[in-house]
Amino acid sequence: MQTLLLVDDEPNIVEGLASQVQQKYGDQLIVLKSFSGTHALSILRNNQVDVVLSDICMPDLDGLALLRETEKLWPHTHFVFLSGFDDFQYIHQASKSPLYSGYLLKMEGDDVVLAKLDEQIRLCREEARRELEQDELRSQYQRMQGFLQHAALESILRGGSSWKDLSAQFFQDTLPFQTGAPVYLVLGKYQINQIDRIDTLLKIDRLLTVRLARFRFASLMPEEGAFAWILQNAEGPQATDASYLYALFEAIQQRLGDSGSQVSFVLSNAIPFPCVGEKYALLERIYSVSVRDRGMLVMVEEDGCANAVLSRESILLNEQLRFSRLLHQLNQCLRSGSPSQVQELFRDCREEAGALRTEHLFTLFSLILQAERDLDAGTAGEREVLALADDALHAGQEGLPAILERYQALCEELCRRREAGEAHDAQAVVERINRYIADNIENYDLSLTELARMTGFNPSYLSRFYRINTGRKLSEQIDGEKLRHAKELIRSGELVKNVAERTGFASPSAFILFFKRNTGMTPKQYFDQESAESPQYD
Repeated sequence: MQTLLLVDDEPNIVEGLASQVQQKYGDQLIVLKSFSGTHALSILRNNQVDVVLSDICMPDLDGLALLRETEKLWPHTHFVFLSGFDDFQYIHQASKSPLYSGYLLKMEGDDVVLAKLDEQIRLCREEARRELEQDELRSQYQRMQGFLQHAALESILRGGSSWKDLSAQFFQDTLPFQTGAPVYLVLGKYQINQIDRIDTLLKIDRLLTVRLARFRFASLMPEEGAFAWILQNAEGPQATDASYLYALFEAIQQRLGDSGSQVSFVLSNAIPFPCVGEKYALLERIYSVSVRDRGMLVMVEEDGCANAVLSRESILLNEQLRFSRLLHQLNQCLRSGSPSQVQELFRDCREEAGALRTEHLFTLFSLILQAERDLDAGTAGEREVLALADDALHAGQEGLPAILERYQALCEELCRRREAGEAHDAQAVVERINRYIADNIENYDLSLTELARMTGFNPSYLSRFYRINTGRKLSEQIDGEKLRHAKELIRSGELVKNVAERTGFASPSAFILFFKRNTGMTPKQYFDQESAESPQYD
């Protein structure tokens, strides 16, 4: 987003151009207005401006002096002069500045001026794009993008997010694999404090880089005590991929054991990429059952685990895996889902209600209890959960459907309260902005950039945020508050020049133009309409 500063001691010129520019660019351009060179300089000292369109002859600080000061502050600003005088001496002096981008006469008309602004704004955008395409910046961006992608993938594995939630935030074509093709997930587990986890991960990655010529992979550390790798055959899925990866990680496990580092591995079947979070939870379950049978060091493949290692308790394992999937999905719903998503989840769960046992229920109760506490909504919600847990103790298996139905209702209500809280937070910010505008309506510097500083938002985001949550532009709110305040002052008998000053206008003529444009009458006409006794208006 670019920023344009319009400077002229004739307010009607500034207001007219600002209106046309804002109508054309909307939220894609920040427009700042000034009616004097001194005030324009104060704006430039507090805001980076991309394009300045300035009058030359102004009473306090002329355009050439403003140009020289701008050079010191923002050496890449585009500076265009607009004057009523065709004075080549001015042009000659201005053209010596590296910021000089042209000279226009007011008599040339708005179309010529707007075309020049279009040109300069386009040039600024091209310059910004070229700056970001420099080799060093590109390299830094790629490193940052890689870090953010790893952090996002680790969040998915931990159950904090889903790929659907995060995919829009990252360029999928920069990932080391195709998100539309199957991948394999490998879970690595180690005893905390018994190995140097960074050194061990680097060793494994070096071995994978050397031996996995046909595979792309990403190595992750989703939580303490665990590694994870997402792998994909660059040549497309092959029937032999699973057995090849099993043999490779078995060899890596042996090599690590020789060096004193013990890491257990569990390998998944081929899965769609968006399912890696769910699969990670399943591999954790398989690992916990396998370790109980074999001790610390295990090497398990998902199918082999189901067919061999867990043959004695396959029914129990399947229940555990289904419940693990439910737990993972419900956790995501409570964090960021909607009541309808909860309904859909429990619709599937209700078909398998017979597989749930009492200990499963109390894990579910713990999950929603933590979500209630994270929401920080007081103790009412906690009391409802604890009361339901107490009822579940006496309900028995035959009462499970009714308990699940009540539990579902609690989850839906929690999602509704969380959504309402998020909406309330947005409304609170809007009210804070409106209150700040009302309290500072006599501040001459009141603008989008000032409001952005107050809220801590980026100006372009603040503009979109306000419009989305109120249905109107911030500039409309500011103008509306100025008009309301001006009407109050006029009704009280305040002189026009004082009203202009107290509503943030540089001159009475600028204020009169604003008032007439918004009411269809002059301040004096408004006063005459509102009061039978009218003082002398200047």
